[in-house]
This record gives sequence, C-alpha cells and structure tokens, in this order.
Amino acid sequence: MNKLFVRALGSVLLGLAFASAAFADSIILGTPLSSPTYISYTFTAEGGGSVTEWVSPYSATSTIEGVDIPSQFGCLDFNNPTVAGATYSGTFGVAVTTADDEVSWLADQLAGTNPNNPSPNTGAISMAIWEIEFPSSTKTDGTTMPIDPAAQTWIDQATAAVKAGYQPDSAFFTPDVKTSQRFVEISLTSKPGTLDLLPAPEPGTLGMMSAGLLGLVGLLRRKLPR
Repeated sequence: MNKLFVRALGSVLLGLAFASAAFADSIILGTPLSSPTYISYTFTAEGGGSVTEWVSPYSATSTIEGVDIPSQFGCLDFNNPTVAGATYSGTFGVAVTTADDEVSWLADQLAGTNPNNPSPNTGAISMAIWEIEFPSSTKTDGTTMPIDPAAQTWIDQATAAVKAGYQPDSAFFTPDVKTSQRFVEISLTSKPGTLDLLPAPEPGTLGMMSAGLLGLVGLLRRKLPR
C-alpha cells in the first residue's frame, strides 16, 4: 500500500516538475531591432516633492521555449532597477497572490499602449502597480516608495474589480535571481490578456499527472471505511 502511494505521489510531483520547467525562459529589455523608448512620468508625492520615474510599458523580447516574441512589460519592484539591453533568465507563470490579481487588471488597462503612444494614465497606473507590489519586493536596500496620489484611484478600481470576480489573464515573469526585477506582461494589442503566450503542458505531462492523481484517488477510496 505504502509503495503504491509513493509511486502515485511521485508521478504527480514529477508531472508538476515538468509542467513548471516548461515555463523556464528569459526576457531581454529593448527590442533587438531598435533602441527602447521609455516614458517619463513626473508627479508630486504625498508629503511634497517632485518625483520623476520611468514607467511601463517597457519594450522587450520574450523567449519562450526557444521562440522570440515581441513583448511589453511593466515592472513590479520599484526598488529593483531595469537595464536596457539586459537579459533576465526566469520563469513565466500566472498570478499567485491577490496583489498579482490586481496588477493583472491594471496591466489590462495598459493593453495596446506603447512607448511611442502612451496612455494619459500610463504613469499613474504604473505607480499603482508599484505601490501594490512594493511590500513584497525582494530587494531590501532601504529604498522608500514615493506615494503618487493619482495612483490611489487605480488601486481602488483594481481592488474592486478583483472582489467582483475579475479573473487574472496576464503572464508574470519571475527572475531566477531574486533581487532582480519582476515583470507583468502587457498586451501589445487593445485586447487584454497575455496568458496565451505561455505554452500548455505537453500531453505526456498531462497524462503522467492524471495517472498519478487517479492512483491517489484509488488508494484513498480503498482506505475509506465502507
């Protein structure tokens, strides 16, 4: 019984490992054919003081399973700098926290925006993303987060949308180096959502996971009193 259980559990874990590995790829900031143009946004922070920041979208190229895809990103960590032309190795995945859900909704609001045709709300939405994700930033260098009053309206809207049942549809990029920048994918078109960029688990992987799960179900049924 124990051996069968271990085998079934092993099949599930192995399938999950392969499914996760399928998303391990990279991004490079700045398209290979032209220099990126970044949007500058200036605001008066709470408590006073003028602040100027480079905000999303950032032009980039995603490499997913060896395929280069023109992309645009918004960064999540205010205190982790982005470097034009730099390559980041990491993993593409889905939203995993409520904060990510809210950020996905905000990324949808930037769909179709690009550095040469910025939305009037680009800066405030970018700042909202930073403010939402800042508490979970992975670089602790003492950097403080300037609060943009215009961002609060967008934060409130994102929170309300998630509470109303919004389903996150943006791809997220987590770097292998935990102190590097994290990103959310922004749609190049007016249609929101970028999860279609992620490859689906291979049929063999799905089969392996299904077999393992069925094995576990069978064992549990045998153990339950009749």
